[in-house]
Amino acid sequence: MKILKLRLRNIHSLKGDHEVNFAEGILSEAGLFAITGPTGSGKSTLLDVITLALYNRIPRIDKSLNKSVLEAFGGVMTRNAKDSFAEVEFMVESKFYRANWAIDRARTNKLKTRRHELVDVETGEIIFSGTRAPEEIEKIIGLSYDQFVKAMVLSQGEFSKLLKSPRDERN
Repeated sequence: MKILKLRLRNIHSLKGDHEVNFAEGILSEAGLFAITGPTGSGKSTLLDVITLALYNRIPRIDKSLNKSVLEAFGGVMTRNAKDSFAEVEFMVESKFYRANWAIDRARTNKLKTRRHELVDVETGEIIFSGTRAPEEIEKIIGLSYDQFVKAMVLSQGEFSKLLKSPRDERN
């Protein structure tokens, strides 16, 4: 799997629309890179956008996200925002996909049901949508959420834990 682009709107402290394109410019030439910056600048948010769009989960809240979990924990949707959106474009075996996750507030300020879909980028066809999307994405990527987080998106503080873990867990 190769991540090509991230798009987000109103996730955590990153208010408004943002895009990171790993397929063009200097990032496309880098085999490995680090996400750095001061506390609160959005480093972990970028990692959350990836797992949110793919699996409807984030490491900060170790549960599948639904309206009640989002209301209870808060923090995923930017404070006072009416909508939130996470999208990742990726490639698996020369096939291009776009996974996106979105949630909005109704006029009553209650959260609506989340939308989650997987799209074939080349045809624009929606492959899967709704609650099945994370399961189908897992099949395409070949990694469960837990495997993905440990192998691809090592969050802040988890690197030290990985290095200190027993050999069979690191593998």
